[in-house]
Amino acid sequence: MAIVGHPGLGPLLLPVKRRTFLASATASSLIPRSSQAADGPAPLLRFGLITDAQYADADPQGERHYRATPEKLKLAVENLRAAKLEFTLHLGDFIDRDFKAFGTLLPLLDGLGHPVHHLLGNHDYDVADAEKARVVATLGMPHDYYTFRSGGIRFVMLDTNDLSTYKRHADSPATKSAAALLKRLQESKVPGAQPWNGGIAEAQLAWLDRELTAADAAKERAIVCGHHPLLPADPHQAWNFGEILAVLDRHSCVAAYFNGHNHAGAFAERKGIPFVTFRSMLHEPGITAFSVVEVHADRIVITGHGREESRVLKM
Repeated sequence: MAIVGHPGLGPLLLPVKRRTFLASATASSLIPRSSQAADGPAPLLRFGLITDAQYADADPQGERHYRATPEKLKLAVENLRAAKLEFTLHLGDFIDRDFKAFGTLLPLLDGLGHPVHHLLGNHDYDVADAEKARVVATLGMPHDYYTFRSGGIRFVMLDTNDLSTYKRHADSPATKSAAALLKRLQESKVPGAQPWNGGIAEAQLAWLDRELTAADAAKERAIVCGHHPLLPADPHQAWNFGEILAVLDRHSCVAAYFNGHNHAGAFAERKGIPFVTFRSMLHEPGITAFSVVEVHADRIVITGHGREESRVLKM
């Protein structure tokens, strides 16, 4: 598996089709090695997925049980390691409010025995201004947004905090510009016009278009990941979701969009593309939330555990 930044990627030979949602069910058993039938082909790729661990050494606030996260993460790590996966994704909000929290959670991921690919959420930047520039390197990310390939799949990891009022120093020009944008969105009564949401700026939109163009040319499938949801429309939605959707619409390679942020989870489908919001492990003491994702030639199988749902996304 190779991590790739902004340059184009080499060709892979996989057919491209749009996906539709097939079925949904809950699951809480231990992870099977694979969902393949005894006489069926093996999955193209198997990986783990966690989101919104959001640890802080803090008392509970409503349903948010911050100090319970390490034990829940340990359980997820134990099961994901046993599943013999290629890697695990974490879709943002690894911590909450205190940079030192990274030091508590990151060592727990060592038990996976395979790589972890992070992207960033709004709470990852809920730290002192002087520490915000250290977040990307602390999580071992090659850039705020990046791509990598595994099993013939191109993963496009977005930074949906690119346009936001919290990512950069409070007095920076970018923060002031984002605050003005947020005010305009609020005046227009956009559902996601909230200070805890964000979006992606023009440079990243152009990069996304180039990456998906390269995936189309290479006949790759692409799974696009971000912290903020694009759909459905609700108070968690990315600010400029319409611009991002317009880019996705131009590319037949897009298999799915995966995100966190809305702790309750959600699902939508648009033009044959499933948009899956995965649930946070922060809620319900003693109950974790994580998934194993299997990519087959004709479907994506999500096996959810704890709070997470299981879904089959039909090719």
